[in-house]
Amino acid sequence: MKLRLGFIILGIILISFAQSNKLTCSRTGQQASCKLARSGFLWSEEKELPVNKLQGAEFYAPKDDESSKVVIKTSNSEVPFSSFTSYSDENQQRAIASQINNFVRNNKQSYLQVEQNDTWWIVIGFISLAVGVYPLLKPKS
Repeated sequence: MKLRLGFIILGIILISFAQSNKLTCSRTGQQASCKLARSGFLWSEEKELPVNKLQGAEFYAPKDDESSKVVIKTSNSEVPFSSFTSYSDENQQRAIASQINNFVRNNKQSYLQVEQNDTWWIVIGFISLAVGVYPLLKPKS
């Protein structure tokens, strides 16, 4: 029983780690805007970023106990692309920073959408939940 409860708790914890981050920017005529949308298991947030203040993005590689991350730079602040530690592929994070930098440098590019999600946390969490819940659903002989 304790082991099943452990799998159920582990599944819930793993699912709560999953997050999705999406930056969408557009330049059309006089309109130019960027929206950073971040969401997790029980939360979501959106942040508007003015395109004219966007200066690019930087990828920070891990140093000892730190984890890698992408930071969006504006003229007056730095905004993390993900709301907390992201465990996604380092190459994917470098590509996201590069796409943001290309959009900032190329004024003719009218649209940018970069997205990063940790769906594998959800998959692993549901597997753990299934292992913990399955014996409770199985009919007893």
